Amino acid sequence: MAATVSGGRWKGWVRSVLPLIEGKDVLELGIGTGILQAALIAAGYRTFGIDQSRYMLRIAKHNVRKIAQQPAMLVRGLAQQIPLANASIDTIVATFPSEYIADPETLKACRLVLRPMGKLIVLLGVQVGGGSFGRILLRWLYRVTRQTLPDRNTLEESRVKLKEYGFIARIETIAYRQDLLTVIVAASDSTSQPEFLM
Repeated sequence: MAATVSGGRWKGWVRSVLPLIEGKDVLELGIGTGILQAALIAAGYRTFGIDQSRYMLRIAKHNVRKIAQQPAMLVRGLAQQIPLANASIDTIVATFPSEYIADPETLKACRLVLRPMGKLIVLLGVQVGGGSFGRILLRWLYRVTRQTLPDRNTLEESRVKLKEYGFIARIETIAYRQDLLTVIVAASDSTSQPEFLM
């Protein structure tokens, strides 16, 4: 569905976060069909994935094995209760996540499993570019289905809110063909400890 609605660019959008990833151990929240998991494995990362949906896990496991020629370490679970040891992950990534990503419990769980100066990367959305009929139709469809990007004020509020949970965040724009992707990149702040970690 996502691939169809995106005009076939979904996989490219998801993979666009790869240059932002640091370290060796990567956790993906909300793995979807496993496209990013397969790309991470192919790039040599040690990956873990969590998704609440049994159905999506089955699809992702199949796709990863087919694309990357090896199994993925995927578990059913919630982002609010990440089943990994504290300070065990270098980068956490979520692409086009639902509301769970803004849940305080998710942010706390992410902060706990990240190593010092670990990164939380959240691909929030896309601004579809291009002047063809198909691209104009796609922009209209995104507006109608309310899959639009948050406004700048909301993005700035999110950046400030992340500070409360021990992150130093910035907002980045990534160009992919004619499209612009909006990403929050947040590093765990090793100089200050949020209250819940004390």
